[in-house]
Amino acid sequence: MYVDESTARDYLVMCAVIAGGDVTATRAAMRGLLLPGQRSLHMKNERNRAPRILRTIVAMDPQVLIYRVDRETASMEARRRCVQQLAQDACRLRLARVVLDTIDSVVDRDHSWIISGAQQVGHRTPPFAYHHQRRYEEPLLWVADAVGWAWARGGEHRATVEPIVDVIDL
Repeated sequence: MYVDESTARDYLVMCAVIAGGDVTATRAAMRGLLLPGQRSLHMKNERNRAPRILRTIVAMDPQVLIYRVDRETASMEARRRCVQQLAQDACRLRLARVVLDTIDSVVDRDHSWIISGAQQVGHRTPPFAYHHQRRYEEPLLWVADAVGWAWARGGEHRATVEPIVDVIDL
């Protein structure tokens, strides 16, 4: 599971679930979308290439869970809800690994919320590895970013990614 957030409208945490056997090919496909000199993809900078990027992602058929909290909720409370829920779902789905995009100010809180989420579904400690990475270090984070961007934008972009998205309102 590769995790990013969006605060453009509602608070969204997007989790791209990539099967272990698909990780290498998906990383290669994402790196193949980079332009010369780019270290990572970030959709706020890719509006002109968005349709191509989104079609490439949808063709790989990842499952993307989007946890949504309405914009009226304070951002730290919204993030807590989302991270605890993604930890619960990672336990239920028996995932091996969770990678979150690094936001320095919430790394310690995320750690606490992941443990709490796992405990809420009966695990003393999370039964999966988890850590934070910067977007340029892990191309699979770009999947979550792109799908979240498309979902928040709506219209044709949302329609493109809708087949691979499950939205969970918290």
